[in-house]
Amino acid sequence: MESVKISIKEKDIEKGMENLAEEWKKEVSIPGFRKGKATIQVIKSRLREQLRAEALEQLIGEAMISAMEKYEPFIYGPPQLKNFNESEGNVEFETLLDVPPNIDIDLSNIKIEEGKKKDIEISGELKRLQEINSELQSVSRGIKKGDVVFLDIIGSDESISNYSFTVQNDSFSQEIEGLKSAEEKEVETKFPEDIPIRTLAGKKGKAMVKIVEVKKQVLPKLNDDFAKDLGFDNMKKLKAHLKEGITDEAAEEQKEEQKRKILEELVNLSKDVEVSPTLLDIQKGKGLSEENAIRGAKELILLDAIAVKEGLSVEEKELDEWMEKIAESQDDEMEEMGEEAIRFVKLSILRNKALDYIVEKVK
Repeated sequence: MESVKISIKEKDIEKGMENLAEEWKKEVSIPGFRKGKATIQVIKSRLREQLRAEALEQLIGEAMISAMEKYEPFIYGPPQLKNFNESEGNVEFETLLDVPPNIDIDLSNIKIEEGKKKDIEISGELKRLQEINSELQSVSRGIKKGDVVFLDIIGSDESISNYSFTVQNDSFSQEIEGLKSAEEKEVETKFPEDIPIRTLAGKKGKAMVKIVEVKKQVLPKLNDDFAKDLGFDNMKKLKAHLKEGITDEAAEEQKEEQKRKILEELVNLSKDVEVSPTLLDIQKGKGLSEENAIRGAKELILLDAIAVKEGLSVEEKELDEWMEKIAESQDDEMEEMGEEAIRFVKLSILRNKALDYIVEKVK
């Protein structure tokens, strides 16, 4: 919470009363005058108490909005008034703003070890591409691990025909390994989670299994023809493309890990920072424990505080790009949020900028 002292002068209250009296003139009813015919001075004299109360309410609201402007969009909850005092017509009070606190942290004190560079290995990616582009061929031998099997399953209440299943290391796979096409077997085991038989899916049970067809996965050879099928001139260029992609991904992962460590150190250096109850409730609403919710709220508050302190801002182009992404994602919930969605996007952009600013200082 940030406390801001606000003073409203009597002359400003009088001016506000004058403006209100002008607004009320046409509609107000004053005894002894026809509607709309009472003078401003009469209205001010007869309705002074009501005019002053409403004028003061408007001025207080304007003053509080003005006090919050520099924190926009980092306003977590409604402001609170305290220490209200009226002296010689002037009004003074404090407003407690649920906003980021003023902080003074030497970011150069944040120390983290540089992450180890990841070994770039493309064999796994090549294997994945092989599997994606593999073919299935029927075989007459017994079922082996990795085969795709089509089978009928007849349970006590329900049955399924031509169910496709990839043989792995689970208990159901072990029961059917070695069987050939057209062979049958009664099994009692735990069945696959995705089997479309409600009484057996993910449960242990008994059923009759008939093998319809056994197919093995045939992987394409890793040669220039394979690369050409994927749109590359040769294997050398395909491997270079994969290496570049993995390198970029590894660099991005390392960058995100650095950011996480930096945020941890930032929170450790700011143990006494006050946590906004509003932000804390939002974190708890995500199902986080008390400790993790407090830490999450502190991270956001510190990022927001740095964004405010450094005067970070959102360019119109940046906002438009984010809003276009939301529209393309067809996120109905975000679109229904209207102005609140814009505020959420601004918060996201500014927090990312604040974190990038911290990372740069730590480097």
